[in-house]
Parts: sequence; structure tokens; C-alpha cells
Amino acid sequence: MSNTDVPYLLSHEVAELLQVSTQTIYNWLRTNRIPEPKRHPITKYRQWTPQDVQRIRQIVTEEQHQ
Repeated sequence: MSNTDVPYLLSHEVAELLQVSTQTIYNWLRTNRIPEPKRHPITKYRQWTPQDVQRIRQIVTEEQHQ
């Protein structure tokens, strides 16, 4: 599978899936609450995977139960 076959998501799509604002995603990244995803080598856009979204959900859920 080549790198272009992976169904990457954009930050605003991740925000929609998590039902938060894009600014919330950026704040979480800035404060290291969530890990930075890989970036496209040319455009430098963040390349979120479904696994990244799942990991963020897990992090947020764990924080809510503390």
C-alpha cells in the first residue's frame, strides 16, 4: 500500500468526528494533550489517521474519568 492509499483526515474533519472545534484540536496539540500526527512532506498538512482519532478519544475519555 502506498502512502497515497491511506485515508488521511484533515484537522477540521477530526474536530467534526470528535464534536469539538478545530481550535480545540490545535489547543490540545499546543499543550501536548494529544500527540502530533505525521505531516505531509510537501504541504506540511497534518495527516490524521482513524487510529489517531481513536487514540484522542481514549485520551479524552481517560481524562474525564480521573
